[in-house]
Amino acid sequence: MQSAEEVTRCPDCGHQIRVDRRYVTWCEKCDWNVDPTPLLDLTPAWRLRVEQRLVDSLYRELERGAIHRPSWDAARITANLLSVLILLLPLIAFLTGIGLLIFYRPLWFSIILALLALTIAFVFRPRAGHIDEANIWYSQVGWRFRPVIGIGLPLWIGLRPQERVAILAHEFGHGRHGDLRSGWLIGNAHSVLEGLSATFSESPLDAARREWGAEELSGGTLFSRMVNATVGTVVRGLSAVLNRLELRSGQRNEYLADRRAGEVAGSEAAAHALERTLLADTSYDAMVRALRFPSELAPLDAVRRAVTEVPAREIERRLRVSRVHGTRTDATHPPTYLRTKLIRTRPATSARVVMGIDQARNIDRELASAAEQVLKEVKAEL
Repeated sequence: MQSAEEVTRCPDCGHQIRVDRRYVTWCEKCDWNVDPTPLLDLTPAWRLRVEQRLVDSLYRELERGAIHRPSWDAARITANLLSVLILLLPLIAFLTGIGLLIFYRPLWFSIILALLALTIAFVFRPRAGHIDEANIWYSQVGWRFRPVIGIGLPLWIGLRPQERVAILAHEFGHGRHGDLRSGWLIGNAHSVLEGLSATFSESPLDAARREWGAEELSGGTLFSRMVNATVGTVVRGLSAVLNRLELRSGQRNEYLADRRAGEVAGSEAAAHALERTLLADTSYDAMVRALRFPSELAPLDAVRRAVTEVPAREIERRLRVSRVHGTRTDATHPPTYLRTKLIRTRPATSARVVMGIDQARNIDRELASAAEQVLKEVKAEL
């Protein structure tokens, strides 16, 4: 039973709201304090309105009819053509460098020009995909483009058995539907642009030094600023254009993967799995606390308890936060609240693949040694 201290009134609308001191106090009627730490967004209001309309139009389109694979529309064709041009640049520079060495004379001058061309080829080279720490992702790594699914350990531990099936089905769905960003062409173009952006953009430390007035205006510093302002601007602009071209296709693929998850694991399990992803920070924080302050409860058991104890009201708050801040169309995923809404408004589907509790425990046992290694690495970093 709640005490008087566990109930209060919303300062905006006067609605009676419950208070759980472990979580944010907010009002479900007017959304007061639904996001106590809002992100600073300097995007112009007109652009936010345009992007909101784009997100809403895609959702209405999918809500009215079947969810189809993205077609070869103008944006998809342009994204592939732009990727081809980006990937041709290092090849042309490499061939130019070799040609200069073979055919151009005098030799000393051809060597200088060839080194410049080969340097451009090296800097603009495609990077092989690699495995990063992340929550959930699908990618093709290495030069053989081997498909890999990554799921963060604390998030995986916090999932129920059928939610694990839904997450796996969703990620495999990306490979089946030919997700543009994980494909060879556009994926390599992104690798080039990301490498260039890291090379020609100002580092956080440099920015901090400039703000504190601790940066010396040497010739090298001025040259670095000029390169960041010219080449860096071009690279960031190309990256923004490529992201915008593949945006609608990418978000549609997320809905397609959600549908696949519902067909395999059942619609409710797919919706619950999406809601569980909103607890990724809760899972990780619980694991870190257990590693910092050891107790009788093992770190992974602490993660399970922390996720299980999160009330439905807190999950609803996080869904509403995704509604407030998740409608920006430069995000790679549609807002979570729209994804769960679309799953639940469409006809319910039953599970084709059912994972029992015993099967889930067997999987955890198989992953025990790898999980232990991950915990050791995280503890060492702490």
